Amino acid sequence: MDSYQRAAEFMMVEQKAKTKEYWDTFYSELPTGDEVNQFVTEGSTRTNNASGNETSDLEWIAPNSPELMDTILSLFPATDDSESDSKDPNETTKKRCDPKAAHVLEIGCGVSQLSLSLLQRLLYQNQEAADRVHMRAYDFVSTDVSSVCIEQNRIRDDAFIASIHATDGSLSYELLDVLNQKSSSRTYDVILDKGTLDTFLFRSKRTKKGSDSHPPLLTPLLNNIHGWLRSGCKAKYIIISPRSKIRSVRDFRGFTSVRRIKFDVSSLGCDSVLVKSNNVKAARSTSEIYLYECTKNEYYNPDKDAPYSSFGCSI
Repeated sequence: MDSYQRAAEFMMVEQKAKTKEYWDTFYSELPTGDEVNQFVTEGSTRTNNASGNETSDLEWIAPNSPELMDTILSLFPATDDSESDSKDPNETTKKRCDPKAAHVLEIGCGVSQLSLSLLQRLLYQNQEAADRVHMRAYDFVSTDVSSVCIEQNRIRDDAFIASIHATDGSLSYELLDVLNQKSSSRTYDVILDKGTLDTFLFRSKRTKKGSDSHPPLLTPLLNNIHGWLRSGCKAKYIIISPRSKIRSVRDFRGFTSVRRIKFDVSSLGCDSVLVKSNNVKAARSTSEIYLYECTKNEYYNPDKDAPYSSFGCSI
């Protein structure tokens, strides 16, 4: 067993023993009512729910503006029409794709409304479209390790979820430990990450286990993400982060390509927030955030291949 594996296993034990309790307590103590204004200034952004009412939900990094939602949606894999004469080496796996529905997993959702906002945006676009014949449904599964925030989200979004027509899509909230591969047996076309990887990077630095270019804690995370991405569909792992460089993502062999997109948040009236393990705003605020579009490498085998390349993907 190498040093990466030993460190990763140790930190996975910590994830089970301490992290769940920490985040359950964190979300149980979220401010409400008049406390929201002060809390928002300390490192989060306030959001609006489906009815346009202000909520106390935390949106790390940047608010879910229509501009940001459109940029994220533009990175989703296109509908695969699978021509019969294609010479694509993955032709045999294309049948695994669902042409009528796209399946989206959000990891580490907290009390964010990212999945809800994306689905609302998609429903709006579908209503505006003249031709709805080839519209796909989008099934969102928003997950977190904290049962407290999952239950809060279910209660908060119950009315919206009930209003969604089955042919348009769905939204559900479920428990998921991203460091435990057995937590999910399903695969997805898209995996969304708005703050989870950043939190693990911060934790690795804080525990002095991130001195290397590739913190050990990220290896099981990225391997699980690779396993949960659907095969044969050019499945994407999309990260929203204030970090201009993420070496472990760049060098991970489980991605054939990693594309970085710069997004200006200055017009949104806020600064990006570096995710930490609490609500303290980063000392270094910036008007830019970054989206990372990571495409699954079908040929990577985590049981046989080294997780990182010394060359990395071009960004």
